[in-house]
Order: sequence, then C-alpha cells, then structure tokens
Amino acid sequence: MESLYKKLQSLTLLIVEDDPSTLKWLVKVLTIYFKDVKGASDAMEGFVLFKDKPTDIVISDIQMPQVDGLSFIQKVTSISPETMSVIITAFNSQEYLNRAVDTEVNLYLKKPIDIDELLVAIASNISKTEQKTHSLGFDYFYDENQKIVIFEDKQIKLTKKEILFLELLLKNKHTIVGIEQIEYHVWKEPTTSDAIRMVVVGLRKKLHTKVIENIKGVGYKLNNLM
Repeated sequence: MESLYKKLQSLTLLIVEDDPSTLKWLVKVLTIYFKDVKGASDAMEGFVLFKDKPTDIVISDIQMPQVDGLSFIQKVTSISPETMSVIITAFNSQEYLNRAVDTEVNLYLKKPIDIDELLVAIASNISKTEQKTHSLGFDYFYDENQKIVIFEDKQIKLTKKEILFLELLLKNKHTIVGIEQIEYHVWKEPTTSDAIRMVVVGLRKKLHTKVIENIKGVGYKLNNLM
C-alpha cells in the first residue's frame, strides 16, 4: 500500500464538489497524499482554476448546478488529454454510466467515497498509463499508445517516419538530437538532409510550428519542454 501512495506524492489534484462539507473533507484528507490539492464548488469555478493551472488529476461530482460533472470533464480533457479524470456520484444510473464511457472517464466511483479505495484506484490507473501521453507544448499532446497527436478534441495521424522522428525527440527531450541519430533511428541508414527536412516540414504542418526547433548544422530538439 505504501508503494502505491508514493506514486501520488508528486501529483496535483483538483476536486469539484458542490456539497461544502464533502469538498472541505476531501481537500483536507487528500492534501496528506498529494503534492497540491485545490477545491472548487462548481464546474465553472473548477474550469477557471484548471485553465489557470492544469492539474494531473481532476475529481468531480456529476450532479452540479449550471454545468454537470461530465460536461466539465469533457472541457478539461479537450485542453489536457493527459489529465486523469475521476467521477464520483451518489447515483448509479445507466444514463450516467453511458455518458461516462462516451466521455472516456478514467474512474467512476460511487459515494460515499472510501479514501483508501480512491487512492488505490488512482495509483493503479497511473501505473497503467504512466509515460504514455506526452505534452508537446502549445496544447499539443502525443499519445504513445495510439501513435497520434491530440490537439483540443482532434486526433492527428502521423506517418511512420514522423512517429519514429517524434518519439526519438521525446526520448531525448532535454538534448539536441544529431543528424546521425536521426538517420540511424528513423531510416536505419544514411539519408539526405532533404529527406529529414521533409519529415520535419510534415510534422510542423500537423503541430504548432514552434514545437520542433532546428539547431543549424547540429540537429533538432523539442522546444521549451521541461
């Protein structure tokens, strides 16, 4: 159990719950386990907080005034597909379950919430998806499992060489990737500078133009990734 909890210590969390006592209790308890925990009393307040500073995980009630929890989750994942979404509800209707599936919610838990059950579920889900979705900056994300780029609610398909090139840059995101490395990993043999440039041009058309930086005469790197 302790090893599971360690996975949570570096993560940030946003809780959206319209019941004040439940929200206060969840924030107080979960602050023990997570790096940072914020609370919001409705979906609109929660979205403002999330846009200002996206979190690793969002927990939301379903039934709330003005905007319900599933609509809120849809908005969150449209700007940050890598954020884990958790729905908590006192209701277990088929309609909500179907909408949760359509919204691609990661976890769906019934109230009253058992904290240990919640923590184990989150930690286990992290283990399954760890390091599989990568931020490229400028609201672009690369899904390593599906081999696609995600921008807002759009899925952008890549060619085989674009995938190999982008994954090479991600594996070396803190350094410049030299021309020889690119030739070896993408082409498996020496190639021309024009061939490499064509792949870069293709990716830049599908991503923000500033995602890939050209270091003249040296190679390429992903721009401003921490």
